[in-house]
Amino acid sequence: MKFKFSILLLSIIFTSTTFAIDTEEGKDMYEEDCTQCHDSSVFTRKDKKVDTFDALKKQVHRCVTSQGYSWFEEDEENVTAYLNDTFYKFSETTDSE
Repeated sequence: MKFKFSILLLSIIFTSTTFAIDTEEGKDMYEEDCTQCHDSSVFTRKDKKVDTFDALKKQVHRCVTSQGYSWFEEDEENVTAYLNDTFYKFSETTDSE
């Protein structure tokens, strides 16, 4: 029984998908992909539609999906973090739905 529990515990540890946010990677991806459609003025205009961190995450995901980019989840997180750190300055808490 202890052996089975140890195997289960090890499999959980090694299959977890934790990663560190890399805003430099996010900046590179933003500059390579996102600027093909728009410049930074969409983040600084007075009538911007993104008004929370959760909304920013959703908007990045919509852009990635609509453009057909083959980004991983951590890529979206990196770009979101870069945009937030550079333009939005939201508290990184998840909004309640």
